[in-house]
Amino acid sequence: MQTAIYEHSKAPPFKCGQIECGDSLSTLEYFEPYPVDTSVALATLLERFERDGQSLEISFRKLVSWMKIGERASHYLHPYPAKLLPHIAHFFLANHLLVGRDEIVLDPFAGSGTVALETILSGRAALYADANPLGRLITAVKTRSITSASLTSAGTEVRAAFSRSRARKRPDVVNLEKWFDSHVIAELVRLRAAINTLDDDSLREFMFVTFSATLRKVSNSDPRFSVPVRYRDGETRTQTSVTDTFEAQLETNITRMSSLGQIATLGEAKPVGDDARRLTTSDGRRQPDNSVSMIISSPPYASAQKYVRAASLSLGWLDLVPSKNLRVLEDKNIGREHYLKASWSEIAPTGIDEADTLIGEIAKINLSRAKIVNNYLIEMRAALMEAVRVLKPGGHFVMVIGDNTVCGRRFPSSEYLREMLEGMNMTTILSLIDSIPSRGLMTRRHATAGIIASETVIVLRKAF
Repeated sequence: MQTAIYEHSKAPPFKCGQIECGDSLSTLEYFEPYPVDTSVALATLLERFERDGQSLEISFRKLVSWMKIGERASHYLHPYPAKLLPHIAHFFLANHLLVGRDEIVLDPFAGSGTVALETILSGRAALYADANPLGRLITAVKTRSITSASLTSAGTEVRAAFSRSRARKRPDVVNLEKWFDSHVIAELVRLRAAINTLDDDSLREFMFVTFSATLRKVSNSDPRFSVPVRYRDGETRTQTSVTDTFEAQLETNITRMSSLGQIATLGEAKPVGDDARRLTTSDGRRQPDNSVSMIISSPPYASAQKYVRAASLSLGWLDLVPSKNLRVLEDKNIGREHYLKASWSEIAPTGIDEADTLIGEIAKINLSRAKIVNNYLIEMRAALMEAVRVLKPGGHFVMVIGDNTVCGRRFPSSEYLREMLEGMNMTTILSLIDSIPSRGLMTRRHATAGIIASETVIVLRKAF
């Protein structure tokens, strides 16, 4: 099955303008974002699933072989936990079977904007939402076309302002002195003040995303971990100056952004709020019913990521969230881990009998973990209901989700969320399983959780 599908998808060596995609980023000038139509490969998968009714094991890296692992437009403008593989979004956007060329695509769990970016690269309009303000900022910047000349000029302004800056006010960053040496803090404070002198919002936001990407590189946090973790005794970061690190990041980010300006058919991305359970328009009203044609999203995992902690340094330095409100922000995230002990025994029915039975078994071992996964399913039901509400009849929902282990028991989130959606007038038309070669941001929770080794990609269609 796989061999035949790959043959349908074969393409000549993918060229980026006059260079190969594997060439140096600094020489990247132009690329064709969607060189291959995936309709034939998708039709093969749909026919196979309809015939056999079984999930199909595939590799999106091979299925979208013309799209290399590594730099692609502005995808890597800023690091972010557990980013969706761009190949997945690309595959479902590069066809005419599931979504029209001029239709709207939504990601209610946008993270740092992988789906939104691939959507605008396909020429379509993208809508995105996420609880994390850092993720929303990164998405806004990476999907916004800004000329290299403007960015270069802004860099010159920042350098000049930095040389004049005598700023001393430190940001509200949790455990600031633990994560940054005093001389690093002093330089970062001046650099932050210099960026704030920019009048243009788009340029200032781009510089702050670049500044944020610089932070972890000059901190005392081990880059091998997604969340801030101090180096072990005897280990230390490479000593580089803040300005040198920022300059290198700036040069690379300007090159990344330059590719967007080369695409005449680039779509537009717009935010639709900070809560997947209540999608809103720019004026705060509810996103209209039946207003999007496709949803592609990777919902949060049940107790698998610490998104707020991973972003905590940037949230403080960028004045997005003061340290005292980090817990408030965490409470807005679906899949969070922290609940008051007094609430642990408040286990409510999820509407899925098998899930309720499993949660009851987990509760006998670890009541806290039972509360976490119980509330996860309840809140995910609300988010899925909102997603289905805004999806047009006949529209498609591509859901990417992994199953993890809780207290030694497999917690099949993919099955539970699929059952929820099928109870909301949705029909499963395809189910795929793709292994995850590396998920460095999936952290093992001592004895209560396990590494997620594969992702399930489920495609559902809303009834007419």
